[in-house]
Amino acid sequence: MSIPTRTLRPLLAGTLATGLATGCMVGPDPTPPTLLVPDAWHAELVEGLERGTGGPEAWWASFDDPVLSELIAIAEARNLDLRIAESRIREARAIYGIAAADLYPTVTTEADGYRADGSRTSSDSLGSPDRYYTATMDLAWEPDLWGRVRRGMQAAENEVGVAIENRRDALVSIRAEVARSYLEARSYQGQAQSLKGDLQTRLETLELAESRFRMGTVTEMEVAQARAQAEITGSQLPALESAVTAAVNRLSVLIGESAGPLQARMTATFDPLRPVPQARRSIAVGIPADAIRHRPDVRAAGREVMAAAAQIGVAEAALLPSLRITGSGGFSSTEFDTWFTRDQLGGVLGIELNWPIFTAGRLRSQVEIRSEQSEQALLDYELTVLEAVAEVETALVAYATSMETRRRLDLTVSSYETTIRLAMQRYEAGVDDLQALLTAERGVLEARQQLAMVDGQVASNVVGIYKAMGGAWEIGDLPGRTTNDETKDDRVETQG
Repeated sequence: MSIPTRTLRPLLAGTLATGLATGCMVGPDPTPPTLLVPDAWHAELVEGLERGTGGPEAWWASFDDPVLSELIAIAEARNLDLRIAESRIREARAIYGIAAADLYPTVTTEADGYRADGSRTSSDSLGSPDRYYTATMDLAWEPDLWGRVRRGMQAAENEVGVAIENRRDALVSIRAEVARSYLEARSYQGQAQSLKGDLQTRLETLELAESRFRMGTVTEMEVAQARAQAEITGSQLPALESAVTAAVNRLSVLIGESAGPLQARMTATFDPLRPVPQARRSIAVGIPADAIRHRPDVRAAGREVMAAAAQIGVAEAALLPSLRITGSGGFSSTEFDTWFTRDQLGGVLGIELNWPIFTAGRLRSQVEIRSEQSEQALLDYELTVLEAVAEVETALVAYATSMETRRRLDLTVSSYETTIRLAMQRYEAGVDDLQALLTAERGVLEARQQLAMVDGQVASNVVGIYKAMGGAWEIGDLPGRTTNDETKDDRVETQG
C-alpha cells in the first residue's frame, strides 16, 4: 500500500515507539538454576584447614616464594590459552552487538546525479532530461512484537557471561598448573639434593670399608657391597635431573616462553634449606554453597542454562505473525538548485504481515529442539555441580592423606638416622659387620626420597584445594568492563 509523504514521518515514529514500548516476550524468562549442594564437607578438616569464608586473595602468596609469584604474574600476561579466552570474550560481545542491532530499523541512503552533454542518443526523442539529481533514503524495520530479538539478546548476553567465566576458569587452571609445575620441579630438585647427600654417605661408608680392608679387618666382599650400594645410589641421579628438566619445560610453556632459559634460573634460585616451599597459613574451606558458587565452571554452566532458556523464546516467536515496515523516500529534481525543496520530496511506506500458517511442523520441531537443549543444559549444570563437589572432597582427602604420610615419614627418617649412627659405631668397634650399616643406609635413603616426594605432594595438594574451591579469579580479571557478567543467584538448596 502507498501512504502520502506528509504522513510518513509521524507514522514511522509512532510505530517505532509503540513496538519498543509494548512488545511482549514469549518463552520462559532466563533464571539462574538452583544450586543443590551438601550443607557441609564430609572430609575431616585436618591441620592446615579451617572452617571459615575464604576471600579471593592471591593464594600463591601463602607459599612466600618470590619466584613462584613472579612466574604466575608472567603467565597471566603471556599465557596463550588466556589470550585465546580473552579473544573469545571480545567475539561474544561482538555477537551480542549483532543481536541487539536487530532491535532497531535499518536505514540506508543513496545520492546520485548525472548530466548528459555532447552527441545526442536515440533516447533523446523520448524527452530525457540532460540533468537529473536524486537523494533517497530506504528504511526497513521489523518490530519485536513477541520478543524474538530481545530473547536473542538475552541468549547472546548470557553467552558473553559464559565466555567470561571460561576465561576465569582458564585463569584459575593456569595459575594452579604454574604452581604445580613449579612445585614439582622443586620437589625433584629436593629429591636430587637428598640423593646426593645419601650418595656422599655411601661414599664415606665405602671409604671406611676400604680402609678396614687394607687393615685386614673386613673381607673384600664387604668392600664390593659398599661400592655396589654407592653405584646404585648414584645411578638414580640422571632420572631425577631429567624429571626436573621436563617439569621446568612444562612451566616454560605455561608462561609463554621457549624451553631452556628457565632452567638456569630454577637452578640458581634453589634453596637447599627449603627445597619445596610450603603454605604458611591455614586454608579456609568455607561451606559448599559458597565454594561451589564461586567456581567459574559452575557459573559458566549456569549461564548456559539461561542462554538455552532464552533460545526457546526465539523459537516460539517464529510461530507467531511478524510485521515488517519498509519505507523509501527522498528528493529528485532535474535542477540542482531545486534539488532539496519540498516540492521535490516524495516517498512510499509499505507494511508487510507474515504469519506462518503451515510449515509441516518445522517451526514446532524447532521449539522442541530448543526445549530439549535447555533440558540438556540444566542436566549438564547439575553434573558440573556434582563433579565440583567431588573435586573439592577429593582435594581435601588428598591433602589430609599427604599430611599424615609426611608425619609418619618424618618419624621414619629420624628412626633410621638413629639406627645409622648406632650401626656406624658398632661397625667401627668391630661388633657388627658392614651389612647392618648398609641396610640402615638403604632404609634411610628410601625414606628421605619418599619424604622429599611427599613434601611436593603436600604443597601440590594445597594448590589442588585452592583450585577446587574456585581459585582467585577476581585478581587480574578483565579491567574496565561494565557488561553484566555476574550471575546473581541466591537460591541454594543443601543436602543433609
